[in-house]
Amino acid sequence: MSLDKSFFVSPEIHAREVELPDGSKHQLHFRQLPAVDFRKFSLSERSDDAEVRANSIADLIASGLCNEDGSPAITRAQALKLTAPAANALFSHVVEVNKLQGGALGNESRPEAKTGSGM
Repeated sequence: MSLDKSFFVSPEIHAREVELPDGSKHQLHFRQLPAVDFRKFSLSERSDDAEVRANSIADLIASGLCNEDGSPAITRAQALKLTAPAANALFSHVVEVNKLQGGALGNESRPEAKTGSGM
């Protein structure tokens, strides 16, 4: 038996216009992520370690944001330095590209409600 390709992460790169609160618009690219990345995110969000919880969104952004050729666009260290509005905007596109809604990320659709990190 062979599973249909729809079960697997698509190699397609998704262009999205990301708008920041200052009104600036940026054409960025995102990729679909494997389920294991979202499992790591979910576990990080539930960690007893506040540092792990605070870094969870940055980790997912660093995994999902890419260049047009699919190569990583940002390092984890850079993602950890994003402003809260920028992180929220990028995170929203990671979720959208991966077609996640509500409970797909856990019990909440917006992780900032759980982390208290202001992101």
